Amino acid sequence: MKKLLYAVPVMLLAAHASVFAGGGNEEAGVGEVTVWGWRTQDRPVWDAVSETLSSRGVTIEYQAFTPTEYDAKLQVSLQGGAASDMFLTRRLPGDRTQSLIDNEYIIPLDADVDFGNFSDSTMNSITSGGNIYGVPFAVQVVGIFYNKDIFAEYDIDEPRTWSELVSIAETLEAEGITPFFMSGKDAWTLAMQNAMSGVNIPGEAWIKDVLEGKTTFDDPAYHDLNTRLMDLSRYYQPNFMANTADELTAAFALGQAAMVFYGVWGETSYRELNPDFNYGFFPVPPVDRSAEPKVYVYMDGAYAINSKSSNTEESLEVIRYTTTTDYGTLFSEITGEITAMNGARLPDNEILQICYEYAQNSAAVYTYWVGSPFQAGSPTPYNILSEYMQTMYLGDVPPETVGMKINEALSSWFEPIR
Repeated sequence: MKKLLYAVPVMLLAAHASVFAGGGNEEAGVGEVTVWGWRTQDRPVWDAVSETLSSRGVTIEYQAFTPTEYDAKLQVSLQGGAASDMFLTRRLPGDRTQSLIDNEYIIPLDADVDFGNFSDSTMNSITSGGNIYGVPFAVQVVGIFYNKDIFAEYDIDEPRTWSELVSIAETLEAEGITPFFMSGKDAWTLAMQNAMSGVNIPGEAWIKDVLEGKTTFDDPAYHDLNTRLMDLSRYYQPNFMANTADELTAAFALGQAAMVFYGVWGETSYRELNPDFNYGFFPVPPVDRSAEPKVYVYMDGAYAINSKSSNTEESLEVIRYTTTTDYGTLFSEITGEITAMNGARLPDNEILQICYEYAQNSAAVYTYWVGSPFQAGSPTPYNILSEYMQTMYLGDVPPETVGMKINEALSSWFEPIR
């Protein structure tokens, strides 16, 4: 299986040299921890961590594998007892990480690690059976990103209600500005749009009621959301169902539309396309001005320890360091991403700082897209939204069908609404 291998840091080469010379890491007081992941961009992070922890007798060798091959490689290696000491895992709920827990391939960390720097909503994504199985490393924030120069030119403020958002779109359209650029060809972006809107319309309390079996997706409150999104589509660019997420990124960065429903991960691409791009962020606004808007925030992944590792103590040393705000600051500075922990210092990047503040203070606890309890079985709302948001926008089904189809899918396995 093809994999991306990286040169071992100089300090590790020195450690290996001592082994070949007859000294060995044990004599030198250095424990080498191997870490596997799918993120090639994290190599400088682990080099920096290795340098920091070398004074404590721990160094790190990091390998990144092709993302599409990573999970299979990890499973096979764990079964054969040949995996790394530590490795990156996906979020819960989800079969890929739950199977690692069920097969006791990773160890619970509750008794050995302080998770005080992390929010409950973040920790929910790596907790199973009451135990915590990893340290979250990054979160993603999704919402509406807008061109600040366009808003300033037409004296437009960030909206606090859905009706204000529609009014902004009307104003921009009248001025010959495309209000929204949508990527209807990439179905996942439509599922994301629905879910980021859902935490405010119908809202978190409604999602909680669905989880508790008090209502379902086949509910007028949810049909209302899809009707609003369908009505909003009149303000999307022409033929938006033919456009991709890459085209959305380019169009937004180059000023061809005022707003996009997207994720903070677009930051790097926007800056590459337009280094002077001036843009901001706001949550999808609720219907009622008195409601505090929530933001859909989800964990990207976590660091776990192999239960068969021969370097458990050294791995715990690494894990404990990754829970500190120093590490969170380091991670964000190097990767340009949002650390999963509270209290870190982010780079001098306004959009990352804004999204980080929302992640710390306004993250929705109850959600129905990635990282939600609805991902524990199949089919999921994500699956259905990916299909039926497209058919709704194409005019093939009415908005009510989206909720009905989600409900039908969940009723096959989701106990509260069976």
